[in-house]
Amino acid sequence: MRNRFFLFCVLLSLLLFAACSSILATQTSSATITATPTGLATITATVDMGAGGAGFASIIYAQEVNTGKTFHIVMPAGSHGLVVLPTSPPLSFTVEAPGTYVFYAVLVNEDSYHFGATGCKAATDCPSSELVALDVLPGEVYSVYIGDASAKVPPTGVPVAVPWHK
Repeated sequence: MRNRFFLFCVLLSLLLFAACSSILATQTSSATITATPTGLATITATVDMGAGGAGFASIIYAQEVNTGKTFHIVMPAGSHGLVVLPTSPPLSFTVEAPGTYVFYAVLVNEDSYHFGATGCKAATDCPSSELVALDVLPGEVYSVYIGDASAKVPPTGVPVAVPWHK
């Protein structure tokens, strides 16, 4: 009985050692990854609902125009309490690159309220409500301004069929 217990402990120790070795090897190899891996671009998006920021929670979308592949990030509500102007800072997220993307935001509590990146500032009379597409390259960082409430936004997950241009 004593030999079986000893054999059990040895086998358990070997299994534990093997498991820890593979974890350490994984951690060592992942430590060599660069800050922005090849194949990803960083997008820093600013949402402006008309008063210089975003006062309501929204979801910011980046959608590849040809494939419809969609990336998103949640922007929490910007103003709380007695804040006079909404205070939502720009948010950064990554998308697969290379690709051509359009950008838009949809309010969380009411999806009929949406804003697009058309090149126009919020609360202005814009000559076009077409989304502006941006070509992104791996490892690059891009800033996007989303503020045009007249823009049409596409359904997610399908190629972009609403008006857009580069």
